[in-house]
Amino acid sequence: MAAFENGRSVLIQPTFLELVPPDRPCSLYVHIPFCHAKCSYCAFYSEVPPSNGIDNLFLDRLLQEVSEVATTRSAPFETVFIGGGNPGMLPVSFLVELVSAVTSIGKPTEFSMEMNPESLQESHSRVFEAGLDRLSMGIQSMQDRHLKTLGRNTDRHKNQKGLARAKELQDTYGFRLNCDLMTCIPGQTITDACTDIDELVNLVVPDHISLYNLTIEESTPLARRVADGRLVVLDEDRQADMLESCWDHLSTQGYFQYEISNFSTEKASRCLHNERYWRLDEYVGIGPSAAGTVVSAGQAVRTTGAADVHRYAREKAFSTYGIYPLTPVESMNEHLLMGLRTSDGIEKDAWSKRYGHRFDELFSERIGLLARHGQGLFTNSNERFALTRAGFMLLDSIVLHLSQTLEDAPS
Repeated sequence: MAAFENGRSVLIQPTFLELVPPDRPCSLYVHIPFCHAKCSYCAFYSEVPPSNGIDNLFLDRLLQEVSEVATTRSAPFETVFIGGGNPGMLPVSFLVELVSAVTSIGKPTEFSMEMNPESLQESHSRVFEAGLDRLSMGIQSMQDRHLKTLGRNTDRHKNQKGLARAKELQDTYGFRLNCDLMTCIPGQTITDACTDIDELVNLVVPDHISLYNLTIEESTPLARRVADGRLVVLDEDRQADMLESCWDHLSTQGYFQYEISNFSTEKASRCLHNERYWRLDEYVGIGPSAAGTVVSAGQAVRTTGAADVHRYAREKAFSTYGIYPLTPVESMNEHLLMGLRTSDGIEKDAWSKRYGHRFDELFSERIGLLARHGQGLFTNSNERFALTRAGFMLLDSIVLHLSQTLEDAPS
């Protein structure tokens, strides 16, 4: 947007609602930053609500913002993900209202919600009836000693009970089910990690499994325990062995790896919402600390909600979001990092249309160096550039190697 002041053109930053694409394909992420307790490895913003429950002002503001964003659209959202935190802590009646506000403009192709197993109740059937069609459950481990290391507010029995309830609801409502698992936990063995996979498959047969490598984040309780010697982190070779063993084991159980941390039983079971993230498609983020990326006047724009529940609930709607235009180089760097996480890799034609620079012209020299120094790390065709499984193991290094080209890239 532009206005004129004293005869000069002055750039005016659009408001949050003005950034929402009215008819282009767009996804929606809604962040619920509440947990019963903070896990020892978690560096994300979250709050433990007071004993008298979650502030109604927060619930009112969240529903208001989601409703207003929905009404700016003339077409349904492509995909929707309600994440956290633990959305299962919110009242079922509110979750029904939230889902209904989103689907009032039409049903998305995929509608996911994250939930911890101990929070799933029979009454959540109403949320599936309202339009939810995919559930993502944070299991992390099926073994008490590893759950304790992670500081999870649950145990093996609660996980089993939550999974059993998920299966009962799934039998009735037919929704898709993802389960998150964690690997490379201090003290975990390859047998432990593979046993977690087996138990999940025996209990519920999820059509999707997300398998994450534990990262020790600074300033977390887990990092402090590692620093003072109470926990010993697996070395890089053992972590690599564990990941590859788990990947192999998932394959034998009928799961296909389509992203470095994500596995599905078939193409139709992939997480469509996350695939839109990895392609850098547009999505709106609502809630404290929620991020979004949209295009305004041909430029990518990042929105970020303030990590403060109390400000969010009490200040004017949409006033707690920062709006940050991304430079072409920032967008290309992010595209490399996200796109190369996937087995499909980066589509060269889409890259050229988005940035006005051919992928091969930018990266051919660096790709040549990569080929000479490491065999079997990638596939490179006229259509796309993608990493192999061996390349996934070196993802960060490869992205850094390629991104050095962009320091001198034309704008």
